[in-house]
Amino acid sequence: MNYGELKTYLRNLINRTDITDPLVVQFITQSKVRIERRLRLSTMSHLVDFKLDGTTGNWKLPPDYLELIDLYTDGGELERVDTSKYLRTLGSVGIPQVFVQTGAAIRMRPIPSADTSIYLNYYRSLPDLVLDEDQNLWSSAAVDCLIYGAAEVAGDYYEDERLQRYAAKFEATLAELENQQTLEDFSGPMRVQPAYSYPSEDNY
Repeated sequence: MNYGELKTYLRNLINRTDITDPLVVQFITQSKVRIERRLRLSTMSHLVDFKLDGTTGNWKLPPDYLELIDLYTDGGELERVDTSKYLRTLGSVGIPQVFVQTGAAIRMRPIPSADTSIYLNYYRSLPDLVLDEDQNLWSSAAVDCLIYGAAEVAGDYYEDERLQRYAAKFEATLAELENQQTLEDFSGPMRVQPAYSYPSEDNY
């Protein structure tokens, strides 16, 4: 389902004359943020590799970063440590062994040489929906979760009597996606399927 269809569907589900276009966008955006705060699916993982200039082990996390999976070089995985252990580690050039994170900043020691490839594997926020034809994982494989999350936000905004029903459906779809991820973790790759493809006001 593309963004335009999502907005139309939410508007019809809420079925209020005072739900404006900016509010529809706000509710869907808030739902996406809530989903990405709760879920850690394999389809959200992203691997990037890069090199530094050989004079520093400091760099910034990508703007779509949500949570670290692992950080490594060809010499092995780096260990996240506290500041005390970081400061006790040699700050000369070598194979990075440890790192600390402060906000969006990563500092590694020893300092990697200019030809050292650094690999960052992390969970990322999916691209925002902007144009009506845009789609992402949530709009294509988790429509029900995205819609009911948005409906719950709308229900709270309007103090709607359907709020608890929307909240329960949102939690149920989150649980199904989490369960699919658990099955994948134990049995190998599987494609994320929507729990309900098209939520309906009558389907409860």
